[in-house]
Amino acid sequence: MKRVLTAITLSVILIIAGVFSYIKINSKAISVNTANVMFTINSGESLVNISQKLKSKSLIRDQNTFLFYAYYLGLNKKIQAGTFRLSPSLSTPEIIAKLSKGGIADYWLTIIGGTRIEEIVSLFPDNVSFTKEEFIAQAKSKEGFLFPDSYLIPQYYTIDQILEIIQSNFDKKFAEAKIDATNTKMTDKQILTFASIIEREARTLKVKQGVAGVLSNRLNTNMPLQSDVTVQFARDSKNKPAKYWTDLAAADISIISPFNTYKNTGLPPSPICNPGYDSIYAAFHPTESDYLYYLTGNDNQMHYATTLEEHDSNIDKYLK
Repeated sequence: MKRVLTAITLSVILIIAGVFSYIKINSKAISVNTANVMFTINSGESLVNISQKLKSKSLIRDQNTFLFYAYYLGLNKKIQAGTFRLSPSLSTPEIIAKLSKGGIADYWLTIIGGTRIEEIVSLFPDNVSFTKEEFIAQAKSKEGFLFPDSYLIPQYYTIDQILEIIQSNFDKKFAEAKIDATNTKMTDKQILTFASIIEREARTLKVKQGVAGVLSNRLNTNMPLQSDVTVQFARDSKNKPAKYWTDLAAADISIISPFNTYKNTGLPPSPICNPGYDSIYAAFHPTESDYLYYLTGNDNQMHYATTLEEHDSNIDKYLK
């Protein structure tokens, strides 16, 4: 009997020793390579899924060893969602410790409808991986495409990665706004330019559609749009003011620029700001009317007119 017990005890000791040897070996770092690998844990992701992803990215040797240490160290419930910088030179306990302390800081980028790139760039935190000048230079061709919304951006993201996230959102929203469009005469680029003017000219969807109808009538009769906001864009693009979109001075109307819609007929060559969904929708779905003029009165209401005489009368009634 003693021999049996001794044999069992010895077997148990050997099994335990084997397990600890297995854990010790498989908890070591995979290599001496210190290059960072970006690793993302999604909200609500299970510990088993996390271990599988770590193994597939060659960051740990063994999934079971990872699970053992997570529970052994009491960190199984402290591993957080987020993005982390890991490397194959870290041991399994070191990786678990990193995952339990929180990921790289993300930040929210909230783009407001009607703002231009020079305004948007001021929203980035100071510790991003690029300068504001670099963003402006790289994103300049994207004016109009920076769809107003809130974006959660990993701190390490490059300008290209940020623009890709925003572009994906823009493509989806633009396609939605285009459904059953009644304005089929304009190209998508013209629609976006048109929407950028509407964005600065009106607030609610109903008013935006009304303004879109008036401006469409002007375009169809080769009448200048005479939109102050396009001149503001032209002026501010030259002067680079501390504050954009301030009221025009009388001399501003004489600015020589393709964006000056007092001097030129048709649409400007490109968007003047980044319009939101309602403005894009209004550009695709303008309200049909005979109006050629509009103004926002002191009563905060929109007043339309078919003739200049009626418009002048509205000015006397609602602006003086």
